[in-house]
Amino acid sequence: MGPLFKYSLLLAVAGLAGNGFLAAEARAVEVSASQSVISPGISPGVLIAQSSDNLSDDQKKRLSELVGEAQKKIDSGDYAGAIALYQQALQVDRDNTRIYSGIAYLQVKQGNFEAAAEYYRQALDRDPRNLPFHYGLAHSLFMDERYEQAADAYRNLIAIEPRAASAFVGLGGSLLRLEDYEGARNAYERAVSIEPNNAQAYEAIGMLYLAQDDYDSAIAPLQRAIALDPNRGSAYANLAQIWLKQGDETRAFDALQGAVRLNPKDAEAQYYLGKLLLERGEENAALNHLEQAVNINPDLMPAQASLGELLLSQKKYLRAVLSYRRLIRAFPDDPGVRYNMGLALWGQGNSGAAVETLEQALRLYEQQEDASGTQRATTLLQVWQNN
Repeated sequence: MGPLFKYSLLLAVAGLAGNGFLAAEARAVEVSASQSVISPGISPGVLIAQSSDNLSDDQKKRLSELVGEAQKKIDSGDYAGAIALYQQALQVDRDNTRIYSGIAYLQVKQGNFEAAAEYYRQALDRDPRNLPFHYGLAHSLFMDERYEQAADAYRNLIAIEPRAASAFVGLGGSLLRLEDYEGARNAYERAVSIEPNNAQAYEAIGMLYLAQDDYDSAIAPLQRAIALDPNRGSAYANLAQIWLKQGDETRAFDALQGAVRLNPKDAEAQYYLGKLLLERGEENAALNHLEQAVNINPDLMPAQASLGELLLSQKKYLRAVLSYRRLIRAFPDDPGVRYNMGLALWGQGNSGAAVETLEQALRLYEQQEDASGTQRATTLLQVWQNN
């Protein structure tokens, strides 16, 4: 059937949306869960102790029942059910801040950041100096991409606790998303001055330089972050990103191995490690990492493309078809994707679908005035139709 056609997806080498090789700005803010949200694991006793003074014994009993049932829902992973019970609890005690923060936490868990921010605000209305509530609000606003509001929330937190290093890191991350590089740098440096051994702050400084394509300056703070916290997989992943951009594949390979070892769920690190292994001719090892990448994030299209091509070359046609189906959904007008899909279907023995798919590829090549692709698809189509 001839050599595989290397189709031309316009995919960036870095900055893909996944677990590890995120855009540089996303690296700059890592607010720990313990600071960002309040766990909803609230015992009935704690809630009653913090309840309004004017609750009757019956109301306290009802509150205890609702919170107990909510905890069961949480333990089973039914966050929506727990929220519904907490909202009933608010009908009993509208001023219990722990209920508001519990709902906010569960909204965060479900990715409902706008709702989470609203509940954190209501908690803060009743307890304005509660630092965890401020962290939760700032984090929720950041995740909701309301960066100006997030920056203000972090500033409010800093006004209450001027030596909160994590708040400065969060402020820096928000300012970085707003492309206020000077403000972000000042915030990160302030965090380091407060906590000289804060690995998160050093990584954030590295990401600030990376966001400005200043790779040489980014290396030292990232290495400092690793020295302070050898288990910081994200710093390894970001160093790997720099080495890849600079063409230093040996260092990139070592850094990617560290990133994957510390965070196996980093889809993009898995992908890039697979790519480097493929370039070294280690196909089986590459296949393992590419499969892990798409299992973690099926929408990581560069990984799907590399995996599909490798599976095709190894004549593992059924699995290749699965990758190309997803690629076709993402890139319906890319003739190369359909060309390779046709190869996979033909190898699988599905000649009718293979011919139909190759004809689709041919029409796309012709529409895009790709003479080379048109000739390739025409020749292969004639071979198949004569079989």
